[in-house]
Parts: sequence; structure tokens; C-alpha cells
Amino acid sequence: MAKNPRIDRDWREPIRKSEIATDFGISLARVQWDFFATPTFAGNVPKPQIAYGLAWRWLQELAKVCGVPYKRLLIALRGEEGEINGRFHFHCLVGGTAARNYHTLQHQAEWLWKIQTGGARVDVRQYDRALAGAAYVCKCLGANAYELNKYSFANTVTLSSSVIRLIAGIDESGDRRCGRDT
Repeated sequence: MAKNPRIDRDWREPIRKSEIATDFGISLARVQWDFFATPTFAGNVPKPQIAYGLAWRWLQELAKVCGVPYKRLLIALRGEEGEINGRFHFHCLVGGTAARNYHTLQHQAEWLWKIQTGGARVDVRQYDRALAGAAYVCKCLGANAYELNKYSFANTVTLSSSVIRLIAGIDESGDRRCGRDT
């Protein structure tokens, strides 16, 4: 061990994590999202496996309402524990709904979540690029120690395979190459 403890620490690691999160956020921002949603739970919060199952089932039902195959729905889903009360909830981006009336779709998505979870609240808003929803969904990936403690459960963002295919296609057609940056 060196006399200076900072020599032993890899000072590049936090910078690398920040760059990966920023790049990931930029990649997600290039996708044409339809809405940003924050599904929550009423009463006792289910175990994470059950909570994720409810979220995926909600998205499957939403695909049926939209009349699109579930495998074509664009989804970015992140679970986290809230800052104030520590309650588990989700943030997600959904695209590929082929909706013409976002207002109606918003109410249908809210209704589906309430029916499925027994009255739990969900906030569904039309996606606005200016509000940086993609960056918000992936903010945990480049988190420092404070952020990791605050969002200890939120260290992953789950993407549907359709999002991965879309981003790979966008990268292939442009200057960037999917897989070149890891």
C-alpha cells in the first residue's frame, strides 16, 4: 500500500460511470417516447419481483389498448425507493403506442394501473423532450455515493428488446456504432 491512499483508488471510475450514464441518457433521448409515467403502490408495497410483474403486466395491457404488439412497445423502466418516505415506485418511458390522442391514452393508462393494483396512483404525462425524462430515468447509472444511498434499489434501467433494436439501428445508420462503447 502506498503512503498516499489516493494513489490506490482508481480516480477514473466515477468519471467513467458518469460518462456511461450521460451516453445512455443521450441514447434514450434519441428515441421517440410517447409518455413518461410514475406508477406507485397503495397500502403495502409488494416485494420487488411482484412489483416488477405488475409493471410488466400493466405495459402488456397498455399494448392491447393501443392495438400494437407488446414486442413493438418501447419501454424503459426503473424502480426506486422514494426520497421522502422510502416507498418503492417506478419511473418509465413508453413509446411506440401509435396513439393519435395522447390525452385519452393517458387516462386509459391511469385506469389500467388503478384496476390492476387496487386503486394505486400513477402519474402519466405526455413525453416532453425539454423536461429531460430520459436523463431522469437513467440518472442512477452515474450516481455518486450519495445518490446510490438515496436510490439504492435503482441501480438498473430495464429496456425492452425493441428499444435495444431501435438504438442499435440508429447507431448503425449514424456515426456511432453500437457496442463500440461499453
